[in-house]
Amino acid sequence: MKQITEMNSISEMAGISFDCDCGRKHSVDIGKIYIENQGVPEEVLKSVSQFKEQEILLVADTNTYKVYGSYVERMLSDSGFKLRTFVFKTERHLVPDEKALGLLLTEIETETSLVLAVGSGVINDVCKHVCHKTGKPYIILATAPSMDGYASVVSPIIVNGVKKTLSGNYPLAIIADVTVLKDAPMDMLRAGFGDILGKLTALADWKLSRIINNELYCQTCVKLIENALENCISNTDRLLTRDEQAVGFVMEALVLSGIAIGLHGDSRPASGAEHNFAHYWDMDAISKNIEHPLHGNSVAVGTVVTSYVYEYMKPFLPEGLPKLDTQMITGLLKRLGACYSPFDLGIDKELFVRSMYEAYKLKPRYTIFNLAEEKGMLDKITKELTEKFYNEA
Repeated sequence: MKQITEMNSISEMAGISFDCDCGRKHSVDIGKIYIENQGVPEEVLKSVSQFKEQEILLVADTNTYKVYGSYVERMLSDSGFKLRTFVFKTERHLVPDEKALGLLLTEIETETSLVLAVGSGVINDVCKHVCHKTGKPYIILATAPSMDGYASVVSPIIVNGVKKTLSGNYPLAIIADVTVLKDAPMDMLRAGFGDILGKLTALADWKLSRIINNELYCQTCVKLIENALENCISNTDRLLTRDEQAVGFVMEALVLSGIAIGLHGDSRPASGAEHNFAHYWDMDAISKNIEHPLHGNSVAVGTVVTSYVYEYMKPFLPEGLPKLDTQMITGLLKRLGACYSPFDLGIDKELFVRSMYEAYKLKPRYTIFNLAEEKGMLDKITKELTEKFYNEA
């Protein structure tokens, strides 16, 4: 069998199992991965065919039902499936919190055989965790390439105002119609790209901890992420024009990121200090009952901040780390019309300063911020970056 890093199509990765050079046995426990611009309705029908004589619960929110859910509902009903639909009624973005979990939990019946999730980040995370708790299988029909959780086995859920990483199940299938994905709001396309861009600093943080702390490290996971990054970065301009191939590359990269998380057993291959910023800013906004930026857009800005910290810490860095180019990262975001500073993202000065000292503590995971604190550099870096982002704005 070909190495997973040498497979020509992401579809080939579904269901594989292999012994890795890191010393562990890895598996991708997803039955189907289908990211295409044709043949998608047939794949949906084929994927749910085993549940035709049982009840299927279709789950969407107000927006995703309008965009794709109503079409899928009609297609399955016309094909003779026993279908029930639950739509989260939302005026703003659906929040992945205990209320959303509870609402979905009340809709799942004993006879529910499958949850068919239609949406992106929040719909996927909520369905994933509830299905894990209830033992129900689920399939995700993606509506936007906006985040990397489609193929992961964890769900970031806000509980009592604190974002926690809860357990989830692999989906039976990940199905994405690129003709639907490309019409997602541009802010969601930028968010997906930003989430992938964040892997630059995530991989640097992981390698840093590998060198300093001998943390478990998997070169296969790293290679998967690096391949995903290369395809996305080289097609940045085409993403701006909603080119189907470029949008497909972002979606594949997001799924590959989730696969790497599943292979390693936690989010380390795809999440470092940049994600801590995103989570911290999200929690602050939720505590104030105000809308927060899309996760991937916050990750993108967190990536810029973290790459600057790596620049300041150059005298203290060990050999062998990936090279980070802050100007390149900022330039890519500028080309997409995306935010590249916390000021532009709407993060106020006081919150930014607080996040420099506190965000990296959200997870017991070593990042460049731990090293900066250990070397007595965090105060100086915080002061200079605050001046850069706010006094120069």
